[in-house]
Amino acid sequence: MRRLLQVVAALVAAFVLAPIVVVVVASFSDGAVPQFPPRTWSLRWYAHAIGEAAFTDAAWNSAWLAVIATLLATPLALAAAFAIVRGRFPGRQALQAFLLAPLFVPAIVISLAILVAMARLGVRDVGLRLVGAHVLVTFPYLVRTIIASLTRFDLGLEEAARTLGAHPLRGFLLVTLPLIRPGVIAGMLFALIVSFDNVSVSLFLTSARTNTLPLAILNYVEYNFDPSVAAISTMLVAVSLAAALLIERAVGLRRVVGG
Repeated sequence: MRRLLQVVAALVAAFVLAPIVVVVVASFSDGAVPQFPPRTWSLRWYAHAIGEAAFTDAAWNSAWLAVIATLLATPLALAAAFAIVRGRFPGRQALQAFLLAPLFVPAIVISLAILVAMARLGVRDVGLRLVGAHVLVTFPYLVRTIIASLTRFDLGLEEAARTLGAHPLRGFLLVTLPLIRPGVIAGMLFALIVSFDNVSVSLFLTSARTNTLPLAILNYVEYNFDPSVAAISTMLVAVSLAAALLIERAVGLRRVVGG
């Protein structure tokens, strides 16, 4: 039975990873169209992707948007996680479910809701709309990872700091925050990846002058079919893998997801 489960797990992993392997290998093709396996190998499409202004400008937009959204969402998520874990008020579980709801609600529903809300509020600035939307999208990931860290935190350490005369704020900055820092960093990395790769929310809120990298890729493949998109995808896979390794090294992926 155990061997059968291992075989099934291997088949599922192969099914999930096969498209990624195809994209990565095709990105090294020297031909004008993606080939698997490539007849000749080259890095020309990586150079083409990096030199394409539409991609580089959109990548910078995605980068600053992800950084700003993460920096704004992190303190909000810290406050919310502390209220859920440390608070003693009725409805804590309902509050947690509400804050984590964007993880379970279909992305198209969230996108339309944000679009309608921004229109009702009269927010016309594209950058402001994108930042607000991406804060909402990344917020649940930060809350989830910080809650996972706080539930494993030893309250006796805070009590010891207060017994020694530390102010609650000083105890938080010098005792609590350093100990839950791996979970905070992991949540920030998750938030950066989610914001950078977001398609559905950005699709409804961007303009012709302010585009994100995923949308730039969609616009490009509408009229072009060459391995440059595979090259960009490979670079994004490498960045995501590096972030996952950092999370694993900092706190452990299983602990982040509450396993």
